[in-house]
Amino acid sequence: MSQNLHSGTDMDCPFFVDWLTIQQSYDYDLPQVTAGVVWSADAQGQVEWQTVRAAIVEGSHDTSIQVRCDGRTVRLSGNVSRFGRSDNVFGYDLAACLRRASNIVAQFGLPPFTAGQKFYRHAKIAGVVDLRPAWTGARISRLDLTANYETGSMSDARAYLAWLGTQQTSARIKVGVHGDGETVDWGRGSRRVYAKAYLKAPELLRHNGPRQLIEYCQDAGVVRFEVTVKANQLQSMGCDYLGGLDMGQLIELFEERRSVLVRASHTHDDLEHLPNTLRRTARDWLAGDDLRARMSLATFKRHRSGLLPYGIDIAVKRNVVNFKPRVRVIEVRPAIAPPWYDFNERLIAA
Repeated sequence: MSQNLHSGTDMDCPFFVDWLTIQQSYDYDLPQVTAGVVWSADAQGQVEWQTVRAAIVEGSHDTSIQVRCDGRTVRLSGNVSRFGRSDNVFGYDLAACLRRASNIVAQFGLPPFTAGQKFYRHAKIAGVVDLRPAWTGARISRLDLTANYETGSMSDARAYLAWLGTQQTSARIKVGVHGDGETVDWGRGSRRVYAKAYLKAPELLRHNGPRQLIEYCQDAGVVRFEVTVKANQLQSMGCDYLGGLDMGQLIELFEERRSVLVRASHTHDDLEHLPNTLRRTARDWLAGDDLRARMSLATFKRHRSGLLPYGIDIAVKRNVVNFKPRVRVIEVRPAIAPPWYDFNERLIAA
């Protein structure tokens, strides 16, 4: 692989992996693993197409993974970090998730997922035919990159989510608020990257999670941040084949998307430190004025860019009725697993 994948729970990596969708084809016969076949026929009864349905592998604690093999191609999809565990508040890095995935398919007599061999194939890019690297091994079509952050209390966590609901990551990627303000997301429906932040304690409560963990998430005000990287994005990064996966690119993408979490370094009503050219714009935005109506597009973009480092996004309409200006600083810091947390490492043993 182009960069080593660390095992265990690597503190140098800013995320762990939840969901993994991966497949690998072989040039020899394998045991079939299916839940039946779905097919379609024309008016004369001729089969037009058919596809193998994935089998559902049940784990403990109401967890499951989809596994499918048509005799040549093995495919696994699901929350590998959560499988067989009572929770996944803290999870595994990519190398550990790949081991877990291989151990799951091994139950069916299937081979492990591997990087395979590198080769080159012709590809036409912008009308020019060129040789592009490819691999014979496993191919990834979805990765969920996840991290937890502590805000100090549930009160601060809710205030923090309310502020995040006013922050767009770009003009093209819209912010959305869901579930009574407990979830904020960016890029819903995107075929490339989707990110969301949500309160972890309520989610654990809904799924009857361990009481000790619920209390920890409540006391620490834990906010979960997840970045779903889809097939189109992985392919454009050259990270779809396991052999060519560059961990550095994944970290760069994650850091870019999570920059919204630490965008604000000032309180909303601390405007005296703003440059004079931006102070009036910030005050007008806080008052709920429609800035697009009285600014040229170029001025609007310039002021938005200047105010983003202060946690003010004038591209998001200000709700002056329901949203109160933040008057206290909320320190957001990466969460570290408590000493008593059980990673259930025995579940990934070879």
